Amino acid sequence: MKKERIVISVCVLNLNPCYDHWVIIEKESPIPNVLRGDKVVKLVDGKGLNIGRVFNTLGFKDYLCLNIVGGEVGKIIESGSRKEGIKSKFFWIEEENRINTAVVFEYEKRMIMINEPGPHITNLEINKFISFFQQNLKEDDKLIISGSAPQRFESYHLMELINFAKKKNCEIDVDIGGTWLKEIVESSPPDILKINSDELKVAFDIDIKETSKVNEFRKKNHIKELIITHGKEGSWGFFDEILIKATPKKIFSDYSVGSGDSFFAGYLYGKEKKFPLEECLKIATACGIANTLHYGAAIFNKQDFKDQLKNVEIKKVVL
Repeated sequence: MKKERIVISVCVLNLNPCYDHWVIIEKESPIPNVLRGDKVVKLVDGKGLNIGRVFNTLGFKDYLCLNIVGGEVGKIIESGSRKEGIKSKFFWIEEENRINTAVVFEYEKRMIMINEPGPHITNLEINKFISFFQQNLKEDDKLIISGSAPQRFESYHLMELINFAKKKNCEIDVDIGGTWLKEIVESSPPDILKINSDELKVAFDIDIKETSKVNEFRKKNHIKELIITHGKEGSWGFFDEILIKATPKKIFSDYSVGSGDSFFAGYLYGKEKKFPLEECLKIATACGIANTLHYGAAIFNKQDFKDQLKNVEIKKVVL
């Protein structure tokens, strides 16, 4: 049987996928130190897979997630991705992927998220993964870099991937935090950078409300589109000579795990469809809100998304 060729325009790096286990507790337990779940949600996770899940919901199929997987959990991630129809390829390592556990105390409107550290990757596995990546990235693709990586996968390894992509004339779109964020921006600026306002302050000591400083930062680092999410206040998009603000009219829940990934996927979807910038931000914000309607990351449906499009207010400001 002839193997189907996967045609893509968007390559999504998912270096540190995981399996999520959500336990929802609806009422306080009468037994001390014993929690009994009322509902359970299980799903494959990782920023790249979440982006793929939202792409599927919106009807966009020209993408491919490249995942690093290992062990029995890796098998679950592979099986779950295929079951959901998330277009993926898998690079196998020796150590096992992580399991993340969320305990939702619904009666108190709070939750605890427990994230495992994830696997270690060897130098040999890193070199083989770089070759795997180079074989799958095509000329003029868009490369989406989102989330963390296995332990021992260093920033210079990531820069090697980025530099290869730039030689292939690929657009680089980034949603990443920590030390990697600053290094990427200063060494090899992305075309699109999506960060939250806290990351902007910690990494670059810039407050989102200092719009002139934010725009100077964008220009200085040659970032074409700088998208900053600001919690319940929505998102701010900084572009050439214009600032676009997208604000939710109504917030339905404080459960925001996966909202950033859903937002980024919505924005990238709008870009792929060549929609105006304000429409891209509107779609992104609607996806972020829709994500809060259900437990688990990026598992809203098309109707949730359509309903929330009406819940987004757009405002343009000339810089």
